[in-house]
Amino acid sequence: MIKHIFFGIFFLLLTWQSFAQVPQSQVNIGFDAGITLNEFYQAQFPAGFGASIKGLVAAGPRGQWSLTGNYLYFPIDSSIPLANGENLSLHLAPLLAGYRLNFMPFFFEPQIGGALVANRFKNSPNTYTERQIELAFALEMGYRWEQVEFSLRYQHAGPSPFHLGLLGIRAAYVLPFGRY
Repeated sequence: MIKHIFFGIFFLLLTWQSFAQVPQSQVNIGFDAGITLNEFYQAQFPAGFGASIKGLVAAGPRGQWSLTGNYLYFPIDSSIPLANGENLSLHLAPLLAGYRLNFMPFFFEPQIGGALVANRFKNSPNTYTERQIELAFALEMGYRWEQVEFSLRYQHAGPSPFHLGLLGIRAAYVLPFGRY
């Protein structure tokens, strides 16, 4: 039943007639926060924060092509005991391309790209970082109010069972730079 409702809402959003003006090309600078959804990461790195930049180029009356880069930092859960001077953290830096459908004042934006996932272990005076690049995708829904955007997204990086799935929120300031 939930699948049918989800697909119904998804289809409605894709076919809904937009009453918006022609979209602008713009750059967004934002603050991101996220919680991990995968049990493996949730036990060690439950929440993170970071920043993002998104470029949008007008593509017709309702859409915009997007390129998003962000950085999220996930510190280790404070309840996990570590020796004095040790630290463990997770870093996520995705680069995603997508297409935004505008339904003023709402928008829906599927994205696909890659993500650099880095685990950093610090044991004074040494630091060790393990890095890997993974396929990533995201589904973002949001609301724009004048020069401010608020959005909610599901983001996924890497193969199962150790994929990094997260639910993120974003608040961004919109810098317009021209009309289509």
